[in-house]
Amino acid sequence: MHKVNGGIDMDTSNDIYRKLQKHIDNNMPVGLPESKSGLDIKLLKHIFTPEDAEIALELSALPEPLERIHKRLKRKGIPIEELEQTLDKLVKKGAILDCKHFVKKGKGKYYSKAMMVVGMFELQAEKLTKEYAKDFMDYLKEGFYREVFSKKTSQMRTIPINLSVTPENNIDTYDNIKEIVKNSTGQIAALHCVCRESKDLLEDPCKQSDIRETCLLFEGSASMILDMGRARCISKEEALGILEKAENAGFILQPSNSQKPQFVCCCCGCCCEALGSFKMFPRPVEYFHSNYQSEIDSGMCSGCEECIEICSMEALALVDDFSTVDPDRCIGCGVCVPKCPSDAITLKNKVNKFIPPKDHDSMYQKILLERIGMLGMLKVIPKAILGKKI
Repeated sequence: MHKVNGGIDMDTSNDIYRKLQKHIDNNMPVGLPESKSGLDIKLLKHIFTPEDAEIALELSALPEPLERIHKRLKRKGIPIEELEQTLDKLVKKGAILDCKHFVKKGKGKYYSKAMMVVGMFELQAEKLTKEYAKDFMDYLKEGFYREVFSKKTSQMRTIPINLSVTPENNIDTYDNIKEIVKNSTGQIAALHCVCRESKDLLEDPCKQSDIRETCLLFEGSASMILDMGRARCISKEEALGILEKAENAGFILQPSNSQKPQFVCCCCGCCCEALGSFKMFPRPVEYFHSNYQSEIDSGMCSGCEECIEICSMEALALVDDFSTVDPDRCIGCGVCVPKCPSDAITLKNKVNKFIPPKDHDSMYQKILLERIGMLGMLKVIPKAILGKKI
């Protein structure tokens, strides 16, 4: 029987990838559903060798120290030094997470398995291949979008661009991009947008701007991506400069869905798969966490259609020579506000205020609870307390 490197049978390698797919799909906040076309396995093969997959099967959804992971692999006779090298290699490939920056009291190295989104896909930024980009987009269209995009708690939310905010909005700190940057602690990293990188590779480049360095990471996420040797360490002033360029280009601000976001993406309707997918729905607003909506004073509107051209969600239309807002489509990004030459557009606060989860961990706990239910959580919690693999 033919062997691949390390002695794994070619006939059984697909079984290893199927086990890994199920391992990631089970008990993670965002799963990795099986694909009829096999694209789920193909995506894993892009970044895991069969030997890598066997190691990844021993990782948990929660950060664990190297020593605990090594105990699970003692039966394989892998020296701890070799295991550490393998895990570090997988981190560099964007296949798993280096969690030492997320463990408050931990010392040494910590690792965990990663979700496909937000996770493995985004960690391919600045090293993405055309083949991986195509397979991911096909997998998303085949049905993965149902796993990533839902009306429940999402991994991202929408906040207004700074140019659209007025004192009357009484904007909270977690909805204020300047305050998010100002209050961030630790390192800040600037990374190329993986969505625009995908579109470039697939010869369908961004129609809105040639800016590519539009993803900002904060705190633990910034430290992790910088340790991987990718992204660029920047100051708060540089971060605000990048955001200003993005706002002028008409990009939508989408931070991670917590009061202390780990990242903020500057998105457009032609490249962002979330915006592109939701735009096809009759009521996109149901899929976005946002506290604002645009409002137009018809008495001031000149009917120039500048706002209509810049809106990524097709929420604006000309009716009787005046722009009008469709409340079912407006996500409160505020991109249209500074584009209006007659100052006819303002942001209004929604009646029912959305308060994001306190932090990164709280967000994913909520998403996981919604996905697996209370019964599922009752099975997961004891394992977490006992330090068992999840």
